[in-house]
Order: sequence, then structure tokens, then C-alpha cells
Amino acid sequence: MQKFKIIMLMLAAIANFFPFALNAATQHVDMIHPQTLTESAIAKELGWVSSNENRCGGYYLEQPFPYAKELAGSHLIHITSEQGMLFAQHGTSIGQQVTITRFGQQIIANKAYLYRDPATGKLSSIDLIDDVILREPDSLVVAKRGQFDLKTKGQSLYDILYRTAIYAKDTPRYNPLLHPDKLQTTRKISQLSAWGHAAEFKQAQPNIYEFRNASYSTCPPVAKVWEVKANRIQLNKNTGRGVARDARVYVKGIPILYSPYLNFPIDARRQTGFLTPVIGTSSKAGGYLRTPFYWNIAPNFDSTTTPAYLSKRGMQLTESFRYLTHTSQGEMSAAVLPNDQAFARLKDSYQAKYQSSTDPFIQAELGRLQNASDSRSSFFWKDHTRLNEHWSGNVDYNHVSDDYYLTDLNTNLSEVTQNQLLQQAQLNYQSQYWKLLGRVQGYQTLHPIDQTVVQNQYTRLPQLAMEGDYPNGPGNLDYFMANEATHFDISNTPGNSTIPPVGNRLNIQPGIALPFEQSYFYLNPRLQFALTQYDLNHIMPSTSHHPSRALPIFDIHSGLYFDRETHVFNTAYRQTLEPQVYYTYVPYRNQNDIPLFDTTVNTLTYDELFTYNRFSGLDRIGDANQISYGIATQLINSQSGYTKLRAGIGQIIYFIPRRVTLCAGPYAPLTCTSNPDNLENRFNKSPLSGVLAYHLNPDWSLIGDAIWNVQDNEFNNQTITLHYQKDQKIINLGYSFLRGGDFQPNNNVPNSSASNLSQTDLSVAWPISRDWSTIARWTQNWNHHHFQNLLYGLQYDSCCWAVRFVAGRAFTNLSPNNTYQYNTQFFIQFSLKGLGNYGNADPSQLLSSSVSGYQTNFGQDYRND
Repeated sequence: MQKFKIIMLMLAAIANFFPFALNAATQHVDMIHPQTLTESAIAKELGWVSSNENRCGGYYLEQPFPYAKELAGSHLIHITSEQGMLFAQHGTSIGQQVTITRFGQQIIANKAYLYRDPATGKLSSIDLIDDVILREPDSLVVAKRGQFDLKTKGQSLYDILYRTAIYAKDTPRYNPLLHPDKLQTTRKISQLSAWGHAAEFKQAQPNIYEFRNASYSTCPPVAKVWEVKANRIQLNKNTGRGVARDARVYVKGIPILYSPYLNFPIDARRQTGFLTPVIGTSSKAGGYLRTPFYWNIAPNFDSTTTPAYLSKRGMQLTESFRYLTHTSQGEMSAAVLPNDQAFARLKDSYQAKYQSSTDPFIQAELGRLQNASDSRSSFFWKDHTRLNEHWSGNVDYNHVSDDYYLTDLNTNLSEVTQNQLLQQAQLNYQSQYWKLLGRVQGYQTLHPIDQTVVQNQYTRLPQLAMEGDYPNGPGNLDYFMANEATHFDISNTPGNSTIPPVGNRLNIQPGIALPFEQSYFYLNPRLQFALTQYDLNHIMPSTSHHPSRALPIFDIHSGLYFDRETHVFNTAYRQTLEPQVYYTYVPYRNQNDIPLFDTTVNTLTYDELFTYNRFSGLDRIGDANQISYGIATQLINSQSGYTKLRAGIGQIIYFIPRRVTLCAGPYAPLTCTSNPDNLENRFNKSPLSGVLAYHLNPDWSLIGDAIWNVQDNEFNNQTITLHYQKDQKIINLGYSFLRGGDFQPNNNVPNSSASNLSQTDLSVAWPISRDWSTIARWTQNWNHHHFQNLLYGLQYDSCCWAVRFVAGRAFTNLSPNNTYQYNTQFFIQFSLKGLGNYGNADPSQLLSSSVSGYQTNFGQDYRND
């Protein structure tokens, strides 16, 4: 059959020779209404291909867009037909398999009527009749008839089926202008796609689709679990939002929700509006309803305002603000809870319980509780700023209104309630040779009456530090220094009548080093001189206001490096052997007259064996005449470079007793006039410190460390964790032991085993099938015979919808009668993909923090690759 090509530029001239007209309405041929089609017929019309290769059971297949090369990137229209028929004056009739093509769009129909503007003779509109198909990249509309206005670029189609892609966050939007060749190839549509039917489809503006008497679903056409039916639906791809008016949500054909106005996302862009309400219950808050409102202020600014009703406590308002600029990023959040009813009852309960106590700490904490307002609040601000390549800064500020706020209102069950809230701002400078730091730092210390007494911390107002490092200087020496000036202040711990000292500390610590390094050997002798000066107030009359300290510090760090090629289970490895020794000499200086502003004893680890000071901070520099030795080994895959094994063990040999301790004369709970000769300080060997990291394969790993007390033949502390992760399968099994690490206020026996921490932590995330998965965590405190955390979740996540249930319970504190208190929460969440999430809360943060390595993908769109 001969094929006629009719080019738009020729239509005006040819049409004058055919003096007849044809009524388009008389040519309409009835076809089956889209709503009466079977699932298989709908799937065929929409280009659905069944397949077992993905969760949806198939994919949409996009046919090629054939077009002439001269149309690429242009606005020219190309029309072909099996036969042509023209009429005079105002229009042209074209019959049998009409195809209208322009770049990025194709229209197919059995018949077409082309109308010209009488004034200009240019083509103005097109009527399409019978089996109309409108195709654009990732979109398809099948209709009985249609109209296209070429002046306004508007189009209307009637009795339609449609589908259109929903672009996920990590899916680049398809742009035919950037990829013209892809239009001429058959390809899968990998994005989640929405489809439905409508009595009428209109497009008056680019990328804005209007539907009347329509449906909307993202489920496969052969397995429609849910759909929205509405009088009108608008899909606005310019804003990334859909709107349904007079909407009904159906699940398995059963109506479950009616809304006169339903706003939902059709891509990953943010949009101002109400988010899904959160309804649920917890043991601390009671039943609650949260109605968050999201404000997309600008591409780099947004805020979320969340009014909430808590049945046990009252109304709460939370405001969160996020920002991102060229130099800064951060987040602020504030919450207000006026007239907390449950907190008022707690105050009365504790008043009756503790009012007769003679303990000064309990009485002080009870006074703080009674003076606390029933109106509660919190605020936090986190910021990171980078001004240029040298200057940066950050802020980490946290504040709550009272000592019990986090216990009562923390919604993350996996977080251990903190009693020290950091309040810090700092400015940093870094260049090739210098580092500068300016910092103000404090802590809000919480003092719950039903927990162990927590000591207030010193504030740094301010702290100024300067470090310099000039390698390869005169004489082939490295020159370095670490200087610091800090003002310390503190408020009394409630119940403590002793006024702690405050003041200034200046430390100047220059040093030189003569490093020597070869591929198999290194030797680094160093000499430092620490000069420290104090200016103190609130001190005892017999104590100096200006104590000082001058100490030389000499150390030598040396090690060897050996390696060899070996085979383990027929796999080639490079094994290393890395012995090292570290000698330290620091003479003794009596430092009892120096208060402890920021100094504690460092926890012994393998790396800590090779440092010169056993104390943190600058208020103590320990006397030392000792040598540390250690040996480490690694097993490295020769082909991939992957470290199969890393292990190390070491110890310190002491040549003299250690005389410098944390004793601080009249400033410490343990008063002293000279450094006590503690038994531990007379041992000539430290505990053995070991570390192990073993990767059985890329999926299984074992990581642990331990401190073995050679004097008592027992562990001081140990941790070991077994981790498995492959695809979505995760197993974590850990054990922790810390001597004296779990003190409880009712235990008054010093060094009692009842104060030891002995804890196991088991967590699992495991897919049961392609759509079903489970997650669980159990943390048990074996020494005090109670669980720390319990968590269980079950999730079903299919192609177009998901549901999950999560229940959790976490230990919070001891009650006044020494019974264990827990916070319990339940979560039920539904997701209709492409429409939104519904439920009583979002447990994603809880799950991610509870199971190491777990990343939730609940309700997320995915690609059908």
C-alpha cells in the first residue's frame, strides 16, 4: 500500500483544491470503555511486560520514537498516513493509521482532522478519532478521541488509560533533548510509574496533567492493590506534586479513606504542606497525635512545625529549621510543652518519697525538682561552617528545661539518656605549619534524683590553643609546640558544700624530634618541655594562688616492619610483623596543689601503650620511667589489598613506682598531703592490652579488644563483636565487660562486683522472602538481671505498598523503690508508594541506630532494572 507523507508547509496550498468538508462527529466508532477492560487488556494497552526478575512482577516497555533526523531538537511536525484526503477552506482529513511525530512526542490515531486558521492559513488544531495513542518519554495515554490546539499547545483526550513515570530521588529525569538517540530504541522504564483511567484528560500547560473522573495507582496493572478515585486529579510535574479532589482511597476494592483534598508527591522534591499525621502511644507520653507542617522556604532552607497532643502531658509544639549555604550547614530545633500534667504528678510523688531523707544530695536534687516549672522546653543547634581553606567553625548546643526532660520525652528508645549536654562553639584555623583553636565550652548537667549523683563539669570560657609543627628544620630536626590558655569556671554540684576552685591555666610545651625512617625501620626520639602556670581562686588558705609546674618529657618510639608472602587455604597473602618499643622518661613533680579541671586517667588500650602521659588533660603529667612493647601483625590479600586480619598485643614495664595520681589535696573527695603509694602504682607491669580484627570473608567479621590484669588474673574490660552483613541480611552479636562500669546508687560496697558491667547485645535484620523481612534487638544486663533494650519489627514491602510493625522497650532508670523503669513504644506504618506513608510514627531512626549496618528502605521507590 502506498504511503503518503504530508508536510505542514504544503497543507495550505493543497487544501484549496479539495472543495468538500467532513463532519468529524459522524466518523466516531464506539470502543470498549477503559474502566470495563480486564487487567490483562489494561496491561497490554499500557505496555506492561510480565517478568519474575523484579519485585513488581514485570515492567513497562517503551517502544522507539521513530523520527526523521532533521526533526532532532526542532519544533517541526511530521505527519504520515496510509492514505490522505483533503478538503477545502478550513481543514484536511487524513485516514488510516495516522502518525503525527515531533521530537519527543508521537500521536497515533485511525483518523485525523487538521484545521487551519482562516486568517493565516497555518495549522491551528487537530482532531483525532479512534484508538488514539499519545506517547512522550516515560508517559503514555490511550484514548478514544482527542483534540490538540497548536496555538495554545493544549490537548484534550477522552475515555483514556494513562501511565506516567514517578521520578525517585536518585533517578535522573529523562531528557530527550540530551539523549536524542535513546528515543529510537526500545527500553525498560525503570522508575516507579503511576497509571489509571479517566473520562477526560487535559493538558493546558507543559507538564501539568488534568484528569476528570479519574483513578491513580502505582501498582502493576495486573495486581492492583490500591488506587485513588477522584472527581479531579492533577499531576504537576513542574512542582512534583499531585492533587486529588473529592478523593477516595481503595485497598483491594474496599474504601478506607475519604478526603476532599489530597496532596501527594509524584517525585522526590520537597513541597510546603501538611505531612502525614502521626498517631500512637508510649508509656511515657500516653496516646499522642502529631500533625507536622513542612515549609519549603527555599531550596536551601526549610522548617517543620509540629503541634502535638500527648494524653498524659498536654499540648506540645516543636519547631525544626534546617539551612545550607555556601559556607554553612546546620539545624535548629526547639520544643515547648506548657503545663505538663504527668510532670506535676511526678513532683508530688517524689516529694512524698524523699522529703524525709537526710542525704544532702537527695535534698538538693529534690529542691531542684520542686523548683522546676511544669512548663517544659528544649533547644538544640548544630552548625558546621567552613569560611575558606584555612578557617572553619562549629556549634553544638543542647539545652533542656529540667533534669527529667530526656527521660520523659526522648522518643528514640535506642539512645541512652545523657546527663551531660554539650554546649560548645569553636573556631578553627589550619595551615601548613599552624593550627589555632578558639573555643567556649560548657555542659548542662542533669541531676535526676533517682540516679547516681552526677558531678558538674568545668566550663572553658574561653579556651585558646595553638599548635605548630616545622619538620626538617635546622639540624634535620623537627620543631613543634603545643600552647594553650584556658579559663575554667564551675557551679557547685547540688548537695556538695565544698566550693571548687576556678581560674586560669597557661601551658607552653615546645619540643624537638630527630626522626629517622626507612622502609623496614623507624626511630623517633623526642624532647619536650612542659611549662604550666595557674592563677586560681576559691582555694584553701594554705594553698598557693599561682601554682606552677615545669617538666621535661623524653621519649623514643622505635619499630620494625617485616613482611612475607604466604598462602592460607590456597589464597595468596602478604603477612606483616610489626614489633615496636616505646621508652618514656618524665621526672616526678608533686602536683597535689593543682586542681583537676579536665583531667582523668586514660583507659588503657593498645594504642594508649605508646603515649607519654597516662592522664588526659593538662592538670597531671605522670612521672614515668618505663618501656612499652607491642607486636602487631596483618594479613593482607595480595590481589585485592583487603586486610584479612589485624592483631596486636602489648604491655608496659615500669622501672619505678608511679607517684603522681588524681589526688588533688583539698579539692578532691580523697584529701591528701602527698601522693599516696597505691598498690596498683607499685606493680612493675601493666595489664596486657590486646586488639583483634578478623574478616573471615567480606561478609563475616570479628572485632574485639581486651585488657587482662596480670596481677589478679582477670579481665579489667573486654569487648567482642561478631558482625555479618550481606545484601539485606545482618547479624550483630556483641559482649561487653567493664569492671566498675555499672554503679548503682544502692550499692555502697567499694569495688564490689555488683558494680561491674556485663552486657550482651544481639541484633538481627533478615529478609524472610522477597517481600517479608524482620528486625530484632535484645540487649541484656547480666550483672543486674534486666534487659536494656528489646526491639522487634516485621515488615512487608512489595512493589507498590508496604506495612511494618515495630515494638520496642528500653530501660530508663530506677524508681524511688528501686524497681526498673522502662519506656515502651509501638509503631505501625503503612506506605502506599507514590501516595505517602501513614501510621503512628516513623521508626526509621530507631531501627538504624539499633542494628549496626541497617539502612531502612521502607516505602521507598526503586528501579525495575
